[in-house]
Amino acid sequence: MVVIADGLQAYAPPGPPLAWAVAAVLVLAVLAVGAFRVVSEDERLVVFRFGRLAAVKGPGLAVVLPGVDRVVRVPLDTTYVDLLWLDAVTRDGVAVTVNGAALASVGDPVSYALSRNSPNSATLAVAETEIRGYVAERDLAELSEPSEGDLCHLSAKVSDRTRDWGVDVTLIEFSRVEVRLKADLIRWAEGFADRARKAAR
Repeated sequence: MVVIADGLQAYAPPGPPLAWAVAAVLVLAVLAVGAFRVVSEDERLVVFRFGRLAAVKGPGLAVVLPGVDRVVRVPLDTTYVDLLWLDAVTRDGVAVTVNGAALASVGDPVSYALSRNSPNSATLAVAETEIRGYVAERDLAELSEPSEGDLCHLSAKVSDRTRDWGVDVTLIEFSRVEVRLKADLIRWAEGFADRARKAAR
């Protein structure tokens, strides 16, 4: 700015630059936009503030503090966990390969968000372990058509272990049980024939 005083031109320092004001407005706008999160019906927003649980928000519009809050989006929709090519051995010593699926959903968003490992991977590992145990307690003939009660009990055993991570397993189903044609299968067939003859006497 130039000021004329007593016939002389004097220079006066300018005020705050317009660019600073624009930058400040932009920063405030970004912070304001970042403070709002849209949470859908099939998810929840778990908010941690300074490392501690602050709130579970949703569905709808949620407000968080940018730079202060850490948020974890937790899906609540039901998902299928594929159980593919799972090797196991029956009680009567036959090696089988099991294919199936587990129906899982998040029952506790906070436990899910606090899990250090991936809850989905952990659920898969637990389901595989429990299925191997299930197969080991049954003869081959019993695996052809598992009863609904057996599968419900198996699902409950898996859920008892996955609930620590906020995951509930409501159903486990077998789509296919394959038997490899090996010596152990031949021995099983011979033993089955012997048992059938003894039962017929």
